Parts: sequence; structure tokens; C-alpha cells
Amino acid sequence: MPVEPIDYEKFEEDRHKHEVRQVLRWRVEDREKAVRYLDAVDEKRRHGGGAKLRKDVLEQWKLGNRGAPNDWRSAEFNGKGKSETS
Repeated sequence: MPVEPIDYEKFEEDRHKHEVRQVLRWRVEDREKAVRYLDAVDEKRRHGGGAKLRKDVLEQWKLGNRGAPNDWRSAEFNGKGKSETS
């Protein structure tokens, strides 16, 4: 049986969304924990890797996402957000 090739772009997109949701959950539990994680990511991921995470966490938070599984919101829908499965 043939093995499907891995779509690395899709894989990275999904991984990023999971990481954003995890930071959002930490933010709900303990704001400082989320801030420490984002600061550590900035230290470890050079070349702007931490900036994208921080930007997406802030955007999702503003749209009302609090890290529920598969919740990803889009600003295109009048700020009400749109949840999609990811």
C-alpha cells in the first residue's frame, strides 16, 4: 500500500495553529506563563519565528479565541470571527 507524501506546508500550518491555541489556553490560566513562553520563543527562534506566533496569538485573542480545540477565527467576518477546524 503506497504511503501518502507529507504536505510539510500544511503540517507546519497545523502545528502553528495548535501552538497558538496552547498559548491562548495558558493566557486564560496564567497570563505570565503565556508571556514567559512567548519570550522564550523569541530567544530560541531567530529570524522572526517568534514574531509570527506573537502576532497570531494577539489576533486570535482579540477575536475571542481562548484556545478551544480546533478553534481558529478569521478577522474577515466583521470581528465576530469564524471558527474552522484545524
